[in-house]
Amino acid sequence: MLRCNHCTNAPCVAICPTKALFKREDGIVDFNTELCIGCKSCMQACPYDALYIDPHDHTAQKCNYCAHRTDIGLQPACVVVCPEQAIIAGDLDDPATRIARLVASERMTVRAPEQGTGPNVFYKGVNPANLDIAQAGALADSGLWRDAPNMGNSWLSVDLTPKPAGEIGNLGRETPSPSLPVATQSEAQPPRVVYNTDHPMPWGWKVSAYFLTKGIAAGIAMVAALALALGLETETAWLRWQAPLIAGVFLLLTGVFLVWDLKRPDRFLFLLTKGNPGSWLVRGAWILGAFAALLGIWFLTGALGNGPPDLLIWASAGLGLAVAGYTAYLFGQAEGRDLWQTRLLLWHMVGAGMAVGGGSTLIAGLATAVPVEPATWVMLAGSGLVGVITGLELRASHPTANAAAAMHHMIKGAYARQWWTGQLLLIVIPLAAAVLGLGFEAPAGVLVFGGSSAMVGVFLADDAFVRAGQSVPLS
Repeated sequence: MLRCNHCTNAPCVAICPTKALFKREDGIVDFNTELCIGCKSCMQACPYDALYIDPHDHTAQKCNYCAHRTDIGLQPACVVVCPEQAIIAGDLDDPATRIARLVASERMTVRAPEQGTGPNVFYKGVNPANLDIAQAGALADSGLWRDAPNMGNSWLSVDLTPKPAGEIGNLGRETPSPSLPVATQSEAQPPRVVYNTDHPMPWGWKVSAYFLTKGIAAGIAMVAALALALGLETETAWLRWQAPLIAGVFLLLTGVFLVWDLKRPDRFLFLLTKGNPGSWLVRGAWILGAFAALLGIWFLTGALGNGPPDLLIWASAGLGLAVAGYTAYLFGQAEGRDLWQTRLLLWHMVGAGMAVGGGSTLIAGLATAVPVEPATWVMLAGSGLVGVITGLELRASHPTANAAAAMHHMIKGAYARQWWTGQLLLIVIPLAAAVLGLGFEAPAGVLVFGGSSAMVGVFLADDAFVRAGQSVPLS
């Protein structure tokens, strides 16, 4: 179940930022480890769990159909070693080959056809349920090769949180007792997992922290633009140089988290020098770079002169929207994580950026003069937008069992407490603080508390979202 499907529309190739993964003319999805930066995005994009990080050179690896053998006319090693000729390989485009005849004449099944990847590994005589990980029960017995106690109580098992019968398909159902004779087991029961392997989460807290830091940087620029629109003079220290300086610091932290999360951080410049323009990792690097340049110009013109041009602040705010929201498109390219495939994610990220941008500006007011009213309005609008999006997400249906299970883990299961706490801190408290500040002239401490709450809430909620999306095994 871990083999590469050499997809016709390979999502790992589309998301790879350095073209380390590429599709050959003969259809083989191959890789060049000399270009890999270890971003792990290909692992998120593959619906078949076919990629992993090599522990020695820290680059992505996978089955490449033994390209070094097929190039000289040999069969892949798995075909040669199989004693029962159960694995058949060949050219699907050549009708004379055995594999082409079988696919044309026999009933075949593929894994995860709903992903639209066009997989080129076909299964004959297999119950489709045995290829659907969502229908598998938990590894409750000792397994064929591995003792269950060795797996511990981690999330490595098939499901994190048992659910009542009938909820989200068969996910979470107990595996039938191994003592039951096979002949008595009903076809309605889920396939029994006899072997499982580790499913480490490729992305962790650094990705969640990067959401927060880039949101703050983007949101500060939005606050500045609103302050300008409300008549604040650009000669103030905040608009001249403090806003771009603070935003720049958080943008720098964003870059630190991104590079830190790479398995090959020594190659991070490949994003710019060897970039794949179709990958949102590369497009994101362009957006962050352009935003950094604007902030730098803004800071220099403000620090060395009377104030930055209005157009520069408006341009920074516009690019700030892109900084806050582009990751939604990157997560959209992660085809293996169905929870992340939602059009609402863009607006959630924009709203979160506004909330923490306004909140961080209010916190900065403890040390300097800031535009309190614009910052409060931006925080209010951002938290309100996140609240609306969250309500829509909770009411939305989920087109796949993978998405439904991940959503369950996020709002009812392993990450529920963290996610709901994040919603309280990101939505309810900042909204209340903003209303008290705007309508009742509450003291500055109330607004600072609301801004601090928004920042903590974004990290908690987004971290739960990132982890829940990866919590449903793909193999």
